[in-house]
Amino acid sequence: MFSKVRLLVLFVILLAITGCNNQFMSSGIIYMQQNDVDKAIVQFNEAIKIEPGNAQAYLWLGKAYGTKQDYEASAKYFVLALDKDTTGKVLKEMKETSEFYWPVLFNAGTGFIKNGDAKEKKSDYESWLTKAEIVNDTSVNYDYLVLLYAETGEETKMVETIAKAVAKNPKNLSLFFNVAKFYIGAEKFDLAKEYLQKAVEIDSKNPQILYWLGEINYSTKKYDDAITSFKKFFDAQAVLDSTAKAKLDSYRGDASFKMGKIYLEEKKKYAEAITFFKTALEVNKEDFESMLNLGFAYYKNKNYADAVSTFDEYMSKAKVEISALFYMKADCYTRMKMDKKAIEAYDKAKELEKQGK
Repeated sequence: MFSKVRLLVLFVILLAITGCNNQFMSSGIIYMQQNDVDKAIVQFNEAIKIEPGNAQAYLWLGKAYGTKQDYEASAKYFVLALDKDTTGKVLKEMKETSEFYWPVLFNAGTGFIKNGDAKEKKSDYESWLTKAEIVNDTSVNYDYLVLLYAETGEETKMVETIAKAVAKNPKNLSLFFNVAKFYIGAEKFDLAKEYLQKAVEIDSKNPQILYWLGEINYSTKKYDDAITSFKKFFDAQAVLDSTAKAKLDSYRGDASFKMGKIYLEEKKKYAEAITFFKTALEVNKEDFESMLNLGFAYYKNKNYADAVSTFDEYMSKAKVEISALFYMKADCYTRMKMDKKAIEAYDKAKELEKQGK
């Protein structure tokens, strides 16, 4: 008897909370308190059929899906609850309990990163992140809105949102870095460099930022600046722990290759080029482009024996035969006074040339 009285009291309280006589709402809330979320969802859906404008029904349905960690479904109903609420109660509750509502909206809004469907579901992600900002006023919401607009190519909206993010957090390193990456992808290198410089002002020893500065300078043929940035990158990576250092090894390989190209083709400093191409090959032994350029650097530096062995290794691993390389081998053998091998290499070059190789 006592339990029945308690249940009746709870039912009356729930009616007062919901502010309506919708029995499905009351049943749904009871199921939620009993952790029977699936049954609660059925009840809240029935409540919405009876009262399509009931903001609380949408709010509770969103809570139910949030409990199941179905963030997109949950966020969808939270947005509907906010849109249908004319009293301000829904927003008030969300702000007062932002530790529940904000993560749901934020996780739903950032789903495009994992799902790769920013363009297809842009309006949904935009809505969820915008509502997340209303619930919890933090720059991180804007950070991901910036990424969303970058993914969808909406530069005007991106720039507007950057201003809002920076107003909240002027030292937003990841924001500047991500915007720079967007402009690099769009080949707007001056703008990319502008944002990377802002990032450098915050953290002058961040290896990724230094690498991308070097990459931009290399792409825009500002080779002295590229050398400076890449050298700073090498120094910054060198002091990291082994795990962090390993994560940046591909960057080190690429930076080493580009440094080698600068010294080989622009600076004509062949010994330095050799050093950097060898470093690139330490990172990736199958980097055929670095291997080929190492052969060129050896040849230019008059390291003829090393040039021959490197050309041979390249052609063996790449499974190609190139007439130009056999001509260079012939010249190497001639300079080493190995006339027989020089003739053999020259004859092979002529044969390959006839074959168009």
